[in-house]
Amino acid sequence: MAVRVIAYAVAGVCVIVQALRTRGVVNGLQVLIAKGRKHKRRGALQGNYAPIKTEIFKQECQVVSGELPAELDGMYMRNGSNPYYEPYASFHWFEGDGMVHATRIKDSHASYCNHFVRTHKLQEEQRAGFPIYAKFGDQEGLRGVFVAMLELLKQKTGILKGVPVPECGNGTANTSLVYHAGRLLALHEGDLPYQLKMLCEGVVSTVGRMAVGDWKIPFTAHPKLDKTTGNLHFIGYNIDKQPYLQYGVLSPNGSLLKAFPINVSFPSMFHDFAITEHYAVFMHMPLVFDPKAMIQHNTLPIIYRPELPSRIGLLPLTATSGDEITWYELPSFYVFHIANAWEEGGVVKMYACQSDKVDLNAASFSEDMGSRMTEYVIDPKLGTAQRRRISEVIGDFPIVNPFMYGKPTRYAYTAITDTQDPAAQVKVCCRQLLGQLTWTVVELCITTKFASYVLPCVGGNV
Repeated sequence: MAVRVIAYAVAGVCVIVQALRTRGVVNGLQVLIAKGRKHKRRGALQGNYAPIKTEIFKQECQVVSGELPAELDGMYMRNGSNPYYEPYASFHWFEGDGMVHATRIKDSHASYCNHFVRTHKLQEEQRAGFPIYAKFGDQEGLRGVFVAMLELLKQKTGILKGVPVPECGNGTANTSLVYHAGRLLALHEGDLPYQLKMLCEGVVSTVGRMAVGDWKIPFTAHPKLDKTTGNLHFIGYNIDKQPYLQYGVLSPNGSLLKAFPINVSFPSMFHDFAITEHYAVFMHMPLVFDPKAMIQHNTLPIIYRPELPSRIGLLPLTATSGDEITWYELPSFYVFHIANAWEEGGVVKMYACQSDKVDLNAASFSEDMGSRMTEYVIDPKLGTAQRRRISEVIGDFPIVNPFMYGKPTRYAYTAITDTQDPAAQVKVCCRQLLGQLTWTVVELCITTKFASYVLPCVGGNV
């Protein structure tokens, strides 16, 4: 039944688009369909998630108390989701144009700037004067089928140009930053990297979309630097066609050393992975692309399938083929972000924030969707994998010193979610001790008043 409904929807949309092949009309139809949804997801536009409307090219920062050490010379940078145009209907926290925030510290002074990454998508929308790409958050249920079909047909009929990744892509560069081979890259797992330029006085600009050898699929937002070799390890995945997973390595000078597919039985959201001294570590988990669910369950097309297992794969760093991977199966779970992994006494230990329930369709956060720090122990000799939760604190986005990827680290720093907030805003940061037998070892290191500003504190400033 669901397939038949989708087929009828496609046929109907085809007729409409062929009859009205102008961008304004087709976009207007998409907007009308999306706005018709009674309940709209808007939590990711509120509080300290709220977008910033303007760009500041260089603004001196006032030191509120104390003084900046004269020896401190560098720049603190981050990027995140910041929609350039006000979303017309639902808004999912995965989307939004990439905005880089940068604070330059030098000679006991600090200056701030922020910069929209000039992606192909953003530049096309700026030329049009309105958003022309469909939002992920609007592709829910039967209405979402029509929104998605209109988007596909806009590509097929030339209303949207250059969307396939090998051409121009439609990513947002909104997820993370990495510096490698003398290049600063803004990343989003639905596209290739965008290279940024930082001037000595702290101003940031976009150089352009970066080619990665003959790599033809999206590039992960969470590559891993092997400080020992200088190599950058990365992955990419497709949700609608093979290869569902691909692995690659960039040399210290940025050239593509190797790239090959890894065979998996179903498409999944491979958001993160890890490296150790001898292995690349992958997690194949049941957060899957299923467009039929839009009709059957009135949801977004990416859903969690708890009846499917989760697997951890170890691939030797010397591998030349995906056939060399070994998989270890565990009961179903999902991990968005991995803190770190390393080898110890012949086994691989990995630490990640695990969720036992994932619902991208949820209109608000609930505690049962929270992720908690979990330890995974994989023994290649015995062929076993085990896991145990080491913290009851709900949080995600764990970080360690990136120079320590693949090496033992004592702590991970994690953003802690306000479980009482429907939008799951981050309120505090904590330091978690990895590998402890106790359930919870947490030190709060940042409070809700962790920053002082002369002007009112807004959106992406916190």
